[in-house]
Amino acid sequence: MPLFSFSRFRSASFRVFFPLLLAVQLCFSSESLLILLAPYPSLISTFPYIMLSIVIFLSQPFNQGATGLVALLMVISFYLVQNYVGIADLTDIQRFTFCLLVFALPVNLFVIHFLPEKRLLSRFGINYLLLILFQVIWCWLLLEQITNENVSWLWNAYLKPIPALSSSPLLLIIISIILTLVSAFIVLFRNSNFDHTIFINLLFSTIALIFFDSPQISAICFSLAATLLLLGIITSSHELAFIDQLTELQGRRALEIEMEHINGLYTIAMLDVDHFKLFNDSYGHRTGDEVLRLVAQIMKQTEGNASVFRYGGEEFVILFKGKNSNQCLPYLNDLRSKIANYDLVIRDHHDRPILDKDVKKYGLDDGEHTTVNITVSIGVADSINDKTNQHDLRTDDVFKAADKALYRAKNGGRNRVTNLRFA
Repeated sequence: MPLFSFSRFRSASFRVFFPLLLAVQLCFSSESLLILLAPYPSLISTFPYIMLSIVIFLSQPFNQGATGLVALLMVISFYLVQNYVGIADLTDIQRFTFCLLVFALPVNLFVIHFLPEKRLLSRFGINYLLLILFQVIWCWLLLEQITNENVSWLWNAYLKPIPALSSSPLLLIIISIILTLVSAFIVLFRNSNFDHTIFINLLFSTIALIFFDSPQISAICFSLAATLLLLGIITSSHELAFIDQLTELQGRRALEIEMEHINGLYTIAMLDVDHFKLFNDSYGHRTGDEVLRLVAQIMKQTEGNASVFRYGGEEFVILFKGKNSNQCLPYLNDLRSKIANYDLVIRDHHDRPILDKDVKKYGLDDGEHTTVNITVSIGVADSINDKTNQHDLRTDDVFKAADKALYRAKNGGRNRVTNLRFA
């Protein structure tokens, strides 16, 4: 996989550990960073507003409703937090106000994990914003009714900080850390941009809380969070444009761009699922979708530094750079064999199919089921020109040759790999 492949940005481990790495780096270098940025106080305090506003603006056309909601929460929180330089010399009621703010932000961020993905300006998004407004009004009314004496016991009993650790209340730090850790596990489990957005902001809002008495630390943390949110929108947009949503393989557009820049020796293998239309008619389209997902997952394991694409329908393309067609045959035959030997367990023709490894997970092991095997045909061609013995064939000609080889494989009985050069 290339070092800067977008698939790395989409992996669950990257989505968790890259922000964690930035957070750890920030913790160890915060003093040096603050000294470096000290001459630019106006820029530092303005930058989060600029970045978060861009994120909010882009979230609507790119259908990133959760990102927009999170960014809006961060803007509101940053505006309120900026009114507090520290909490050491504040009155008890001001401290209580601070605690309400830093408790509400992580809780509201965490709740978004369990909300449906909707546009910011949708009915659902507006209802959520009204809920936030209700919380603000409720807090304001609460603060109007209490005095320093009413909350001093609460501060002394539950919200006192440990000065050696942080000037912020220990209880709030623990709550934020717990929510951040749970959010990280959700990202690792579900691996969605939706959850990644929430985790990033929980993480950096927690860092800002721990180091709250450091000047401009909130601005730096919120700026980093906003930058990662913008990166998330970019990678998500790339995913929508170039990644097939059903199989999670690179799509046809990604293949076309790849072929525009390819040169030298390479091999194209075109793969087609045998009798796929008949399979769809017999078991239903949802079963057909599972078959395509299964084939895609096995294709991802293809050796030989292969790049895998979904070409359309039941057709896939495998690209081998720097190899001729004969060198690729062992990898392709191994792939064909793995697919043919995989037992696909189907419980009832009218239900969605369950892969054999998922039967127990879904509690379907005690019902009637059918086990089927699917096969694929593969046609192979490379860029070597027989006339010149140079790898200078046009990409269109290589594709035509691979398609011709695929046609021969299907006519030859299917479940086979045909190399046009030696057919």
